[in-house]
Amino acid sequence: MNDHYLKKLDRVTAILTQLQSKPIVRAQDLAEKFDVSIRTIYRDVKTLENAGIPIVGEAGNGYSLMDGYKLPPIMFTKEEVLSFITAEKLMQKFSHQSLGNHYQAAMEKVRSVLRHSDKNLIQNIEKQIDVFSFHNHGGDSLKNVIPIILESIAEKTQLNIEYQTVDSRVTSRTIETVGIFFEFNFWYIMAFCTLRKDFRQFRVDRILQITKTQHPFLQEYGQVNDYRKRSNGNPVRAKLLVDKKIMSHLVNSKKYYGLVEEVETDKGIELTFETEWIDDGFPRWLITFADYATVLEPESLRTRLNELLIRMTERHQ
Repeated sequence: MNDHYLKKLDRVTAILTQLQSKPIVRAQDLAEKFDVSIRTIYRDVKTLENAGIPIVGEAGNGYSLMDGYKLPPIMFTKEEVLSFITAEKLMQKFSHQSLGNHYQAAMEKVRSVLRHSDKNLIQNIEKQIDVFSFHNHGGDSLKNVIPIILESIAEKTQLNIEYQTVDSRVTSRTIETVGIFFEFNFWYIMAFCTLRKDFRQFRVDRILQITKTQHPFLQEYGQVNDYRKRSNGNPVRAKLLVDKKIMSHLVNSKKYYGLVEEVETDKGIELTFETEWIDDGFPRWLITFADYATVLEPESLRTRLNELLIRMTERHQ
């Protein structure tokens, strides 16, 4: 069998996997995924139909498997099996507790369709992989909180939540969830708050109660990253001159705190930020590497930094 037919076999098998995993698949999307022409995809789909696979749809609209049709379990490659083991270790340490049981049940189903040799592979190697997390979360205050959030996104219905703020106040909010994201060891909701009439972030572990409603969203939303980049206040420009040797430790955090420009100079790296947290969050972050940084502007940031350092010194004398 020559290389052309091997590529075709791999592609046709992958198309079948796509049909099994999605409600509808467009020929254009498949052509882009496999870097072939749309006419080639049409021929591949015809190959599947000739093999007895009941495909519903037609060129231009999209394809799906006939409802109720069942295929034998898919065989995984050794590399895919190893990736499952690694992903499982990551999920055990970094997934939210409300997702843990569901993921474990899903993995048991995956394991049940593995070949005997692959099951032995898992048994031999799974204890040789571990993930160490430096942040230890306590138990969830609520069960199934993330699945409830995801259901509301899928159904486009509002949620009522009781939320504990950073200063321990409890507020009631009605929100329309755009999405969820994991950052700095915590899960967050990005949502439109009907009380504030604006977009807000809510830390999932601070939700005390959550209730699904039957009220539909008031508007359509884009992707979660579109709203994380939005500014909810009046950002202030800040400039720091930072020693080069500390830059590798700021790779992720500098973006989180609003980095907009990074310029290398003879004296060090000049970092320019636009931040809404100039009075509290930004100077407290700056303290963690203040011995390697000089505040260039604004003067108010230098003053606030000195106030925090004096307070720290007084508390520890």
